[in-house]
Amino acid sequence: MEQGWDQDVKAFFIRIINAIALVLSWAFFALTAGLYFELADFSRQPLWLSLLFYMVLAFTFGLLVRYLRRVWKKK
Repeated sequence: MEQGWDQDVKAFFIRIINAIALVLSWAFFALTAGLYFELADFSRQPLWLSLLFYMVLAFTFGLLVRYLRRVWKKK
């Protein structure tokens, strides 16, 4: 009889943990850039800079979703 976890279950949990860590990292960097550098506030930065921040945020979120879909479709 085999000891430990099944390899499929282990790979599944690793995929879950990696996805959560990646999403939290993206959210942390977005929150840091938005609040600390005041890029999210339209009244403190020029309009074009805030709009650029939100466009980059949307683009990177799209890339994140695309990557996570590809990772989850592998199996």
